[in-house]
Amino acid sequence: MRTKFKNLDYFQNYISLNHEDIQFFEDGIKSGTTKEERIPAVNRQIFTTSIHTLIAKYSSGSDPDEIKKDFPEVINRLEKGWQNEGKKIFFDNYILMLWMLSLGILLEISDDDFRKIVKVLDSSSQKDFLYDTIISSKLTDRKINSEILYLDEFGFLKNLLEKKDIAALASYLNNTWYKKMKSAYWFDNDKNKNDVFFGYWSFESGALVKILGLNDTLLKDQPYYPYDLVHWKD
Repeated sequence: MRTKFKNLDYFQNYISLNHEDIQFFEDGIKSGTTKEERIPAVNRQIFTTSIHTLIAKYSSGSDPDEIKKDFPEVINRLEKGWQNEGKKIFFDNYILMLWMLSLGILLEISDDDFRKIVKVLDSSSQKDFLYDTIISSKLTDRKINSEILYLDEFGFLKNLLEKKDIAALASYLNNTWYKKMKSAYWFDNDKNKNDVFFGYWSFESGALVKILGLNDTLLKDQPYYPYDLVHWKD
């Protein structure tokens, strides 16, 4: 287990139910029982359920190799389920895309698969400093925009990139990060009476630490920092 909020039985049940839901949604599209006007929303649900399931596997202690094997399917579902064209990326979508890019770095996926994520992002015509910084670590021709779309919530990472101060990152994750996520749809999910919790992880912090090659021993037991995902190839 990598999180203290739920036990293994909870996660096994949660993951199993999610797989059943995804199968139900996909069968509805394939059989034609899902109304055409509902297909975009259903594809969105399939994508979000898929990324939640992947994160739940990480939270429950699954081997990163297993998570990496599942990730290309999540990318395929992102391509069908992303909905944010031609307007500012709203906060929940911002986090979802940040997870996808960060996991792409942490799992060391192929450049081709990583480009699929970037292509979906670029369909939204939005530029962002953190997105571009993560992307440029893998696709070196990426130009980096100076603006962070959600500066209040994620500006601390720009400070990390500039000062490379692990102690400051540890302090932020310990005292501030979760509070700043209050407007996210998954905030306080561990307290929900329904089984909706999949984990609380700052994958973006892990991705940037990995990109910078910093010594993150100080963060080994930090509850929101994906330490072993940063180091699974060490």
